[in-house]
Amino acid sequence: MRFVELVVNPDEGWSRFGRVVADDPGVTREAIHQLELMADGSVVMLYELSGDHDRITELLDEHFDADASEISEIAGNVLVYAHHDPSPTVDGLLRIPRELGIVVDTPLEFTRDGGIRLTLVGEEADIRQAIAAVPESVAHTVERTGNYQPDQTRLFAELTDRQQEILLTALEMGYYEQPRRATYEDLATELDCTKTTVGEHLRKAEEKVLTGIAPD
Repeated sequence: MRFVELVVNPDEGWSRFGRVVADDPGVTREAIHQLELMADGSVVMLYELSGDHDRITELLDEHFDADASEISEIAGNVLVYAHHDPSPTVDGLLRIPRELGIVVDTPLEFTRDGGIRLTLVGEEADIRQAIAAVPESVAHTVERTGNYQPDQTRLFAELTDRQQEILLTALEMGYYEQPRRATYEDLATELDCTKTTVGEHLRKAEEKVLTGIAPD
């Protein structure tokens, strides 16, 4: 079983709501935890957002067109359940793995430029065919490929792109060593961000990892 990790980014963006969120400094798209194309052509999804909760609710009410939706909290962020009609671009992309019998691993993670990082799992020939079928209007870049091992990077993959970057930097600089060789201030300088940002992302990353390894 093979996998390929790639980033896809449509020229026109993912949706009207996605474009609005991308332009709002108070809200960030974190990940899509589930995304399924239904038999009637509609989509059900679990969509994680971070930022001001009131602002997220306001944007959802004004710009998110869904047949049904519900929001809840997850690790301090907002998790949106939605059942809606996809854009033609999303519909076309979702039909590619469905027609070729390829698994799309989750979560799907948003990159800083609004693309989505996803992992396709299946036979190598089918994966190649899937990549070749991506429309020209959708920019795509293959980042990694290899033999699929579902448990090896599961917890790390559940972190957002920024959480991964900050956690790896903390490990490399000795933040978790005893005695510590780096502080929040050291990490903030290395990452060109504030100490508050470092602390917020590390706490969320630690919570996800610890929750994942703790017994039920």
